[in-house]
Amino acid sequence: MTQKTFILLLLCFVTAKAHVLAQQISNDSLQVLQARQEALQKASELNKLKITLARKQRDAQRMKEKTDHFNAKANDFLSKAKKYSEELKQHPADRKAAKKSKKFSRRANHYTRKANRFSNKYNSLKNDIQSLEKQIQDMQQQIQQDNLRIHFQQPSSSS
Repeated sequence: MTQKTFILLLLCFVTAKAHVLAQQISNDSLQVLQARQEALQKASELNKLKITLARKQRDAQRMKEKTDHFNAKANDFLSKAKKYSEELKQHPADRKAAKKSKKFSRRANHYTRKANRFSNKYNSLKNDIQSLEKQIQDMQQQIQQDNLRIHFQQPSSSS
């Protein structure tokens, strides 16, 4: 075997080995990039869940405020109705007191029903919030595990 043939074979071997290494590195890099893309998609989904959670928390706060407002109004009308019913007990023939007592009782009933409606919406939102918090917590754990996996998948030939 001549020196030229040996050098030619050695050059072919090195070129072939370099080509295989280049393919392996690019395949590893591709896998890491795909894993990172998946992680970014999960992070994007996590952010959407957090935005939804924030909106639901804001809505729940509003429902609670409305519930409290309508409960206060209902209590106010109940106290007025009670005042006129007490007046009606003292003067049974007082038509004005009877009308006002009835009027305030109806208003109190109206606001109590409204308060119940908002209270039900508030409770529904609270359940949604708890569910979203659980989803967010699970997704954060999954992303953390994926980030660890991506960290260990880094190609070793980069040094």
